[in-house]
Order: sequence, then structure tokens, then C-alpha cells
Amino acid sequence: MMFAKTKALLLGAALTGLAACNQLGLPGTGNSSSSTTTTTSSQTSSTSSADDAAGKKLDTYVAAHNVFVGSFGFEEKAEDYRKSDIAHASPNGMFSVDAGWIDQGVKKLQSAREMSGGSPDLNAAADALIASMGKAQTHLASLETYYESKKYLDDKLARGKAENAQMLAELDAAESDFKKFGSLLDVAIDQRDEALLDKMKASGDLRQYNNKLALIHAKKLVDLFNGPGDVKNPALFVKGDAEVAIIEKAIADGHQEAAKQGKSDPTAFSELTSMIGEYRTFKQDHDVSDLKSMVNDYNMAIETSNMIGGLS
Repeated sequence: MMFAKTKALLLGAALTGLAACNQLGLPGTGNSSSSTTTTTSSQTSSTSSADDAAGKKLDTYVAAHNVFVGSFGFEEKAEDYRKSDIAHASPNGMFSVDAGWIDQGVKKLQSAREMSGGSPDLNAAADALIASMGKAQTHLASLETYYESKKYLDDKLARGKAENAQMLAELDAAESDFKKFGSLLDVAIDQRDEALLDKMKASGDLRQYNNKLALIHAKKLVDLFNGPGDVKNPALFVKGDAEVAIIEKAIADGHQEAAKQGKSDPTAFSELTSMIGEYRTFKQDHDVSDLKSMVNDYNMAIETSNMIGGLS
């Protein structure tokens, strides 16, 4: 049993992405002085375009990932199918079998693969995931009609049982490929975030900087707990407390900066504060439901940030 996965923040949602930061006149950016040669400007423009393309591709990979872990996504639909326990079910059982929005995630992956850039390893993982996820989605969609129309009452669940082992194997294969893809995506996001944080801080907009910092460490917090054995692991709660301290300081600093600028707090701060409350309850009672609430709060913070930039 694995716990719910977290969503990821789109580069565009940070408002000052790598390409946007180039407009701030930071070291290595596209803002050149009057003495800069035409050749240098052309080279910088080319680099900026490459950054734009790389950022767009990574965002599309992130968007696909978020579909798979979101409502009606792969994680939810795979869990629903497994809970139906077709192998031991009777035709009078209750079944929740459908493909949800998995196809939307596959389409986003395919769109990303049509774009230039990206690490060879991440691109290869995306190709493998397109194949295995597409296969699982197609089979679930086929079975969806069978179960929704209750045709299993006519054949006494014969088709469902006959295809069950294959369906489970396809879900397992997609899950394995999704895990590999997610791990490589995390590496790419970490590299992006490190560069982005440096440029945000250098830009002087500490409201944006602290919003991004809080979101990064919120993900580190929820990602500490990955299975039942982690629920009562004291060492993980020591690490969790350290992450909470960073998040709370970032929220406090971001609030202070927002007040200086005459602006409201970043919208993610509310969900992150709720997440911290759930963490403290989780730390006290070790109830998995509290961990799920933490993940939900975090994912809501990400959804809000991805929709409106998280800074309104």
C-alpha cells in the first residue's frame, strides 16, 4: 500500500519562470547594455528561446503527472478497479470500473514529446509511460461499457474474470512506469526550482520567493511519508518538524513582504497553514486519514497556484 501522490507546481504558475527572470536584468539574462554586441544579443535571445521551450515542455510533463494523480486520474481509477476485487466477486457485487480522465494525461504526455528538449532519460520514461498507460486506459475504457451496462449479469461476470489478470498486470505496468517517470520528473523539477529560487531572491521580490520556498518544502514534508511503516517512524517526524519550521518561516516572511507591498498573501498560504495543522494532528495520533488530509491540502495549494499563479 502506497499513500496518495502529490501534485507538482507548473513553472508558469510561479510568474517569474526562468525565461521571465531574464527580463529582470539578472546575470546571464537577455537584458543587455547598450554596449552589448548584436552577436551577444542574438545568442542571448536564442538561449532565452531555448529556456522558454524547455520550461513549456517541463510544464506539460507536470500537467500530465497532475492529471494522473488528480481526481478521476490513473491513481484513483487503478485503486477503484483493485478494490472491486473481480477475482473474488460475484455478479451481484458492486463495481467501479472506468477510465476516468486518464486519456487526458496520456494526450499531455504525447504533446510534450512533440516538443524539443528534455533529458533523454525523462523523454524515454515518458515514451514508456505513454505505451503502458495508454494500454491500461484502453482496456479500462473497454471494460467500462461492460460494467456500466451491467452486461456481467448476462454472462455471470465471465468476461470480467477472464480479463481480470490481464487488467491487473496492465495497471501494475503503468504504475511501475509512472513511478519511474515521477522520479525523473522530480529531479528535473528540483533542478528548475533551485535555479528559480535563486533568481526570485535576486529579483528582490521576496513575496514570490517565500511563496515558492513554502511550496517546495511543503512537498518535501508530505513526501516523507510513503507507506504504512512511515506512520510511526520518529526519525521522519524529526525531519518533518524541520520542514514545518522552514514552511512557517517562509509564510511569515511572505506575509511581511506582502504587507510591505500593500498586497494580499499568496493564496497558497491558507492551504499550507491547514496542511501544517493536519501534520501536527498526524504526528500526535498517527492516523493515516490525517496524512491524506495533508496531501489534499498540499494538492489544493498547488491547484490554486497553477490556476491563478498563487499570488493574487
